[in-house]
Amino acid sequence: MGKNNRNSGNQNNSSNNGSQRRLALAVLLVLLLGFFWFMVTDNPAVKGFRDRYFMEQSGSAEEQGGSGTEEEGNSTRSSSDGTTESSDGSENVAELDSSALPEYNGAHYVTVNGNTPEFPDDVYTRAGLVNDGGTWKTEGSKAGKIDSGKLTPYEYYGELDGLGRCTVAYGCLGEETMPAEGTERGDISKIHPSGWAKAQNWERCHLIAWALSDENANERNLVTGTHYMNHDGMRPLEEEVEHYIWNTGNHVLYMSRPMFSGNELIPRGVQMTVWSCEDQGKGMSFNVYCFNVTPGAEISYVNGIVTTEEQAAQEARLYVVNKRSGVFHYPTCEGAQSIYKKNRMEVTATRKELTDQGYVPCGYCEP
Repeated sequence: MGKNNRNSGNQNNSSNNGSQRRLALAVLLVLLLGFFWFMVTDNPAVKGFRDRYFMEQSGSAEEQGGSGTEEEGNSTRSSSDGTTESSDGSENVAELDSSALPEYNGAHYVTVNGNTPEFPDDVYTRAGLVNDGGTWKTEGSKAGKIDSGKLTPYEYYGELDGLGRCTVAYGCLGEETMPAEGTERGDISKIHPSGWAKAQNWERCHLIAWALSDENANERNLVTGTHYMNHDGMRPLEEEVEHYIWNTGNHVLYMSRPMFSGNELIPRGVQMTVWSCEDQGKGMSFNVYCFNVTPGAEISYVNGIVTTEEQAAQEARLYVVNKRSGVFHYPTCEGAQSIYKKNRMEVTATRKELTDQGYVPCGYCEP
């Protein structure tokens, strides 16, 4: 009988051990699923906590590891053309000069001033910031502290210059300047920024994105830009700022400047400068120049004519030119057939020869 009791006890112990292992595995599975959900969820509250946590960890690592020296990870090397090259291979421009803008290097943008943001004093003061021994703070706050409740969200759009070109857009952006949830962007098709040309695949590029400013058809906020700059260069940076604001509730100083060469009507690029206020730039901080180019195409920044490699290689053919408007057409185009005889001229030439002479391709037949 004692033997049966011992066997029964062993079976109970084995059963209990099995139950405990299954419980431990279940708890571990729940924890793993919970961690996975925490890392990928779009829940605003969780995303905000997650981003702040990793931001703090990143900030602690920077304090322990230092901000970087020439011997450490943030070193740069000077080059003969006035740019510098970071240790990660990206180029940096010390200062933007409209008379000598950087040449396109195959990247969407280059950093400016070591990627360190710099703004005119007006950008700070309009936001309610005061200079305190070289640092900026809100009035009445401790040294270097920026109180969110004392900031003044705003947007400023510079007047068009004498050639009708945009000049600058800046502001202190936050949830207050962004479109209300559910708002749809308005129509901007009636705005023709300086240098705009039909049928050249140009896009209207916001200096301050609609998602950050709720600005639609504002001629002082729209420049003629390529899809490459608008969608691939500027948009990812704009989305970073948008997500940062939504996730933290903080504000950013934001400045966007189109850079023109001489009297050209289309900017060679746009400089974007961003600095997050409440966390002193730990969350958002960059200063870049985005190239307004289309790889593989030649752009006339004077009249907006874009010539692809395929178009540049075309042989001479017959075109019909309207001598009065300066527009050239395919002979089969309805526009060519309606030209008055005294204004009509038939020429055999390449497309590039005509555009080099100042003629403009028809926006309908798109020669």
